[in-house]
Amino acid sequence: MLQPMQALRVVALGLSVLVGCNNVEVKRPKRSGETIRYRLKLRENAVSPSEASRCFAACQSANSPSKYVDCLKECPGFESTPGEYCSNTEVPPVAACLTVRKIPVTKEPPTGLIVLAIVGQMALVVGATSLCSISNSNCGRYPPPR
Repeated sequence: MLQPMQALRVVALGLSVLVGCNNVEVKRPKRSGETIRYRLKLRENAVSPSEASRCFAACQSANSPSKYVDCLKECPGFESTPGEYCSNTEVPPVAACLTVRKIPVTKEPPTGLIVLAIVGQMALVVGATSLCSISNSNCGRYPPPR
């Protein structure tokens, strides 16, 4: 039989192994002056989780990426945060999140980026795979990055 101190060590070791193996690393959003995080929290929406989810579902029928983003902007609790990125956990059903990047208008957008808007001399672009991950209705209309 194990002594009380040995038993405590065995339990502590077992718990540390369980915690270490079951931990999903959350990648924290990065900060950059060239990005804007468009986010609609669904489960933890401060205004109304049920209304946010219904609005998100209604936006799926938007026929273009810019109309899709415009629709999300009208949902309760939508946030636009300059300088932030979406984290790897901000995907449906937790949140609808897009990291929008600013690139000069003079450049042709790289393959796989979709222009949402032109603001002054900057194009606001989002990755096709990012858009596809939160909107099935927009998948297949725009080529994914190569």
